[in-house]
Amino acid sequence: MNPITLLNQMEQAVHDADVSLPEEKVIAEQWVGLGFRVGDEQLVTAMGQIREVVPVVPLTPVSRTRSWMRGIANVRGTLLTVVDLQAYLGYEPVAIDQYSRLIVINDDSLQGCILVNRLQGLRHFDPVQDRCAVEGVPDSLAPYVIGGLSKEQEQWLVFDINKLVEDRTFRQVAA
Repeated sequence: MNPITLLNQMEQAVHDADVSLPEEKVIAEQWVGLGFRVGDEQLVTAMGQIREVVPVVPLTPVSRTRSWMRGIANVRGTLLTVVDLQAYLGYEPVAIDQYSRLIVINDDSLQGCILVNRLQGLRHFDPVQDRCAVEGVPDSLAPYVIGGLSKEQEQWLVFDINKLVEDRTFRQVAA
């Protein structure tokens, strides 16, 4: 049989079978963040900005520091400064209880963590579909909020820990 004839027959057989190539399904990447509250605001921060989360360990107060500087904590042999995020932002200081947590900041230039009342767990968002406008952000939070996400009737402010760390006031703990 002639090779050209054979190729024509194979091509016709493929067309007759109506077999199509598999379709590539595009699955949107999800943005994952850690949720927590400051006052009445629901915040979520990117997981890449967090080194780890630990229960509150004993804090050693440091004299002559600002009121929001809660002290120093020994976390796995590393001394970390502990900033009460609520107090820093002008809210009531965190009343430490069994639900309070230390969020260790993932930044090589700062050995520190922020103290929060309680976590609200990991939150998964579609970065395109769940994006929403943010309005009425308190002035104290505004410099650190880089957007908003909404899911199931709940609005979350995207809190940028890197912006917090870059703030000169945050780094100047001496009173």
